[in-house]
Amino acid sequence: MSKTHISDLSDQKKLIYQALGERIPREEITTRINNDPASKELFESFSGADQEKIIGFLAGEQTLQILYDKFFKKILDPEEHRRRVEALLSAILGEKVEIMEVLPKEGIAITDGGSQVIMDIILRLSDGSTTAVEMQRLGYLFPGERTSCYLSDMIMRQYGKIRDEKGRSFSYKDMKTVNLIVIMEKSSPEFREVAPEYIHKRTVSYDSGARVKSLENVIYISLDTFREKHKNKIETELDAWLTFFTAERPDEVLGLLINRPGFLPMYQEITEFRRKPEEVIGMFSEALRIMDRNTTKYMIDELHDQLNAALQKETELSQALSDKKQTIDDQSQTISELQQNNAELNQIIAELMERIRELEKKDSPLK
Repeated sequence: MSKTHISDLSDQKKLIYQALGERIPREEITTRINNDPASKELFESFSGADQEKIIGFLAGEQTLQILYDKFFKKILDPEEHRRRVEALLSAILGEKVEIMEVLPKEGIAITDGGSQVIMDIILRLSDGSTTAVEMQRLGYLFPGERTSCYLSDMIMRQYGKIRDEKGRSFSYKDMKTVNLIVIMEKSSPEFREVAPEYIHKRTVSYDSGARVKSLENVIYISLDTFREKHKNKIETELDAWLTFFTAERPDEVLGLLINRPGFLPMYQEITEFRRKPEEVIGMFSEALRIMDRNTTKYMIDELHDQLNAALQKETELSQALSDKKQTIDDQSQTISELQQNNAELNQIIAELMERIRELEKKDSPLK
């Protein structure tokens, strides 16, 4: 996706028109929504900001992020757009990749709170590695624990498959790397704490320097941090892809297309959704429902974590108070013993003094 030079204002307007489509009056959009009772009811349940975002998209004034599920599946369907997905993975992994096989999503799924968690894309690459991509509108708490569960499941499935194929000739060297890429629109606290870093790659090493191979590679990408840091500055292919994931305003879209005109067909595919306002509203409603569910779970997890921390702190304080009470009791016992010893010592001194006086009387000459 090479850079092009567009300086003329009319050329820029033409490029935006090609990307976002023909402008439609807002009144016409509102009428079309009102003519569909189901869409109207859903639309009116949205916040004012969300309503404005939908109207702006349907009117051709802006685009919507590819992170919406239907957009993502259409634009980055590995069966239909294999070269696009290869370009994305190459930009993320830092090396050219080739997709050999698209794996069924239901093949890699684990249970998370009673519902299946399924990767958005699961692929086998030419080097034999398995690569899974998950898009998250809201980053989950405990990301390390969560991804460890994914990876364990994926590795054991690979192990079972290869062992069945190889039989007695199976060797652990037949096992291939598993890559997990998690792209977060709003990242969880662990990643926000290390801003402005927005690419988080897990590396495994041993303090002895022993070169022991690990099968697990994890990459987290924080789109919120990327957006704050880069301000539409595009220097690499990865910058271009992450800008594509986050851009909504016309100036952001224009900046990307001037640098990487190859993204234009993808914007045009997104624009096709403008023909069906009811589908866009339904998609938006589903995204909000999932976001609300994940937000609720996120808040419950966070409150649970805070409660555990408070209980732990209370336990520590209780233990500290108990220790202090024990110290005070020990000190009181010591003081009591010292006082007892002091009383006994005073008694002995008094007896000795009395004895001395008696002896002095005996030794005194008669007057």
